[in-house]
Amino acid sequence: MKLNSRYGRAGVLSLLFALTLLFGYLLGATTSRPLALAAQASATSTPLPTATLAPGDPIPLKPLTDLTSLQAAVQLNVNGEVNGQRTQGALNADIVTNLNDQSKITVTGPLLGDIVAQVGGAAVSLFKPSQVEIYKMPTGAYIVVKSFLDVCVKPNDPQATAATDNLSPQALLTMLTSPEVARGKLVGEETLNGVKVKHYIVSGPAFLAAAQNSRDPNLKKFGSALWSADDAHVYVSAEGYPVAFQGSYSGEFEPLKFKGDFDVRIDLTDVNQPVQIALPRSCNNPITP
Repeated sequence: MKLNSRYGRAGVLSLLFALTLLFGYLLGATTSRPLALAAQASATSTPLPTATLAPGDPIPLKPLTDLTSLQAAVQLNVNGEVNGQRTQGALNADIVTNLNDQSKITVTGPLLGDIVAQVGGAAVSLFKPSQVEIYKMPTGAYIVVKSFLDVCVKPNDPQATAATDNLSPQALLTMLTSPEVARGKLVGEETLNGVKVKHYIVSGPAFLAAAQNSRDPNLKKFGSALWSADDAHVYVSAEGYPVAFQGSYSGEFEPLKFKGDFDVRIDLTDVNQPVQIALPRSCNNPITP
């Protein structure tokens, strides 16, 4: 695909940079701490204690690599500043992955255009994307920006591919399985969205201390940028897989010039079902920066 002006092409490249930086760092980094699941509101449980908890015992979790495929929904809510500009809103990501080294992430939400424009600059504001799709295929990573026209970008920068790798559910939940941070207290067994689960609470202060002293440089970097972390909620299925996660945090993201409050919710919606992922037509002739 060819754009009609150098300015338009510059906008696409700026948008690419903004998206990979935003989603790769923001979502990838948030996995470094125990997140709580999106559907906490629908869980049939009594109000949870607000007192600070001890670190607790390691939460028994099976690795997601045992699954042949999965689908997950992620919601990120922020309230603070991006690059010195007031920002408040949500980003939503629906994630699908399969055994064929393929994944697709669809990102929407009222915050999408706001943050991308602020991070990417004036040229990006021309596009005002309503939706962004990020594909990881054996042939590489592809980013599809849906606006007044669909633009497909195939970045050559290995860092862009690494950023999309961080968006996979496996990457988002890998940190959760680490005994360094996945320690909590079992508070009961419940029914969440029709599924029997065990409900754990992870102490926010204990997580923060563990993250800031982690041997994992990425986790340590994330924890060091936080001001505080609330107690998180982890829901585990009878099979031992994390079903839902929810966590609230305050801190800074220097690569995004973000500071303020944010919370992340992850909901594992389906596993081990046949999943087909295909690139859209716009990626037949992608832009290659």
